[in-house]
Amino acid sequence: MIKPEDADFHPNDPTLKRWAETIGFWFAIPEERIYGNVYVLARPNVGATISSINVVQGHNSDPFSVDFTDPHMHVPCPDSMMKFSLENGLSVEVDAPPTGYHFTYESLAGVCSMDMRLDGCMPAWDPNDPAENPLLSVDPEHTDLGLGDAWAGGHLDFLGRVTGTLELRGKKYTIDSMGGMDRSWGERTELGQAAISYVHIPFDENFGIHLVMALDHDDEVSYGPLRFGYVYEDGKVYGITSAEMEGSQVDLLPTSNRIRVTDERGRTYEVYGSAVASAPWYTFSPSYVTFQALMRYELDGRLGYGLMADTWGIEFLADRTSRHGRAARRLAAGTTGR
Repeated sequence: MIKPEDADFHPNDPTLKRWAETIGFWFAIPEERIYGNVYVLARPNVGATISSINVVQGHNSDPFSVDFTDPHMHVPCPDSMMKFSLENGLSVEVDAPPTGYHFTYESLAGVCSMDMRLDGCMPAWDPNDPAENPLLSVDPEHTDLGLGDAWAGGHLDFLGRVTGTLELRGKKYTIDSMGGMDRSWGERTELGQAAISYVHIPFDENFGIHLVMALDHDDEVSYGPLRFGYVYEDGKVYGITSAEMEGSQVDLLPTSNRIRVTDERGRTYEVYGSAVASAPWYTFSPSYVTFQALMRYELDGRLGYGLMADTWGIEFLADRTSRHGRAARRLAAGTTGR
């Protein structure tokens, strides 16, 4: 169960130099085909923080063609996650923990600024709690959330309404759309040996879907099995018990998907998404790349826009796509007779 104090740093042994606490926030301006990310990874026991901010409009096959990217690696770690300012110009205040956030940002280059509120429309959901995640209550061994140790210590997720303003290279935008956030804490080794697809599908304050699927790459991209997820509807959250996902990509960037989920009530939802904006995001962690897209969804007359983030460990991909990786796999297959 997530509590208000989970918005702040968690007690830990100060000798654990790999301890990390993160904030991952996304917003969108669907009518402009714009989405953006604000990411913070703090390591309080070494006094350093990674902060990566980007804003994307339309489709981009290269990281250098996105409209704005600001990766600061590193800045000094704040004393609290509840209210802090970083030397890259980002300030965060959690004024209604654990789901009410205020983000402001002024880029040091003077080309991007933000003033946004994220108001959660649902309780923060805990995939590590068997009372909330039915996959755990059925199978206590289902503890792999998909990113190795990155989410094992603690993780929360929620959807919400984002309001505010964005100014980008002299152009101002008003924001009033659904968005979302996750947060994690624990030891994090950043080996880059995992891969997941992180999907948010918020339609409005009363209904949305979130799921995380495993990813693999064997000549083509495949999704599954389900790691965890929920359906939010009319003030209540229901854990997902099964999910199927198919998708198409161009150079690993998502272009469309089909998702079918069943929640613990036995209700099934099937949605189809198409990308309206996309880009590779290499700068939230040197160990990973996220090929992500702002997807447009329709369901029973509802229209929604959500983030799809295919997050690949660089080493995970190298093991499957590099010359040495492919050669080692061929050798292993031959040794075992496959």
